[in-house]
Amino acid sequence: MKRIGFYIIFLLMVFTGAMITSALWTYNLSLHAARGNLKTAATNMAINLDFTLNHLGLQKDYFQKLVASGEWEAVAFLALYGKGGILLLHSNPHLIGKMEQDPFVKRVLRMGLPIEHTMTLKTGEDVYVLDFPAHLRKGQGIEMAVLRIALHTYPSMGVVRKARFHLTLSLGGVGVLWVLSFLLLFYMSRSYRMENELMEQKRLALLGEMAAVLAHEIRNPLGSIKGFAQFLMEKRKEQDPEKGYLQTMVEECKRLEKLVNDLLSYARQEALSPTSFSLTELIRECLHQTEDASKGEKITIQWESPEEILLYADRDKLKQVLLNLLQNSIEAEEKGGTITVKAYKENGKVFLWIKDTGKGMDQETLKKIFQPFFTSKSKGTGLGMAIVKKLVEQMGGELHVNSQLGKGTSIQIILPIQLNRKGETEPL
Repeated sequence: MKRIGFYIIFLLMVFTGAMITSALWTYNLSLHAARGNLKTAATNMAINLDFTLNHLGLQKDYFQKLVASGEWEAVAFLALYGKGGILLLHSNPHLIGKMEQDPFVKRVLRMGLPIEHTMTLKTGEDVYVLDFPAHLRKGQGIEMAVLRIALHTYPSMGVVRKARFHLTLSLGGVGVLWVLSFLLLFYMSRSYRMENELMEQKRLALLGEMAAVLAHEIRNPLGSIKGFAQFLMEKRKEQDPEKGYLQTMVEECKRLEKLVNDLLSYARQEALSPTSFSLTELIRECLHQTEDASKGEKITIQWESPEEILLYADRDKLKQVLLNLLQNSIEAEEKGGTITVKAYKENGKVFLWIKDTGKGMDQETLKKIFQPFFTSKSKGTGLGMAIVKKLVEQMGGELHVNSQLGKGTSIQIILPIQLNRKGETEPL
């Protein structure tokens, strides 16, 4: 799945680069072409005007008539500057005779070379301007002048607008393609994950069936071994060394019995037996049962409940859950540590917290705690948390675990306050 995702992203990046490069190249090419067309048109106009002015002379209203005639549609205005920046001719006759200190005009007069640039008119429009060196006959000599031709850019920029539209479409298309690709990857990933989860569920279901069969087959001979070991142990005197061996056999049989019971509890789908009971009383009962273990390790258990909480659920299964979690917290806690148990109800649900300040878990361990037979304990069965999760979800609840290595673990159980007679959550 990761390799497929990598190939898709790689191909997308190549395609995106090619599309953007092509669109930008087209845009720049059209921009240069448009400016080239403007320059060519302005140069041709300047040459024609230079020739005409030398033959007709400086007629005051010539530029005004030329622009008004519409012969050159793209012309914004025409101007002729003499020495010192004096306007000799202009398409606006009111400006003739005025002096302008224009840096472009000065440069053309000084260098004798044409200069192209842009100018913003008072209307806010940007126009293309070509300042062209003109040579006017005056008496027996030739006077240097500057012919300014300003052209509207809109007609020539049509190809640029098309290229810009093409660029926008390309970027939009690439963006849509990226979104669709990420959606495809997301759904592929989810499908792959769901398929793996389904396979894992099938594997665990098969494993559960095998475990149930094995547990049933092991339980009877195991009970016989433990019974005979206890019988023989009672027959031995206290000083008999064999009594210690028999005691070890009994303890190991008890450990195997717990494993068998856990296997059966995980494999069987028992129906719920909901009853009305006090959650506060149940928690006190669980704390009392774990009191010896906590006192032996000098662990303080703080119980916080603002009010009496009545719950309609399977009392025995919830007790199994609480005892398992409390035992885990006690085993994870350091000597002199503190475990906090807190419960409250809100919006038709019960929120139950069990927090310790123990060793905690790293993120890798945290991901595996609900996997059957995974344990970090030397003598654990690895089924405790898997059974807890199964029972909580069977009662219509949620189980959330947060942990940090060296800082402790926090477990939150959320249960509906009331179940219906079939063991399903019932709206309040």
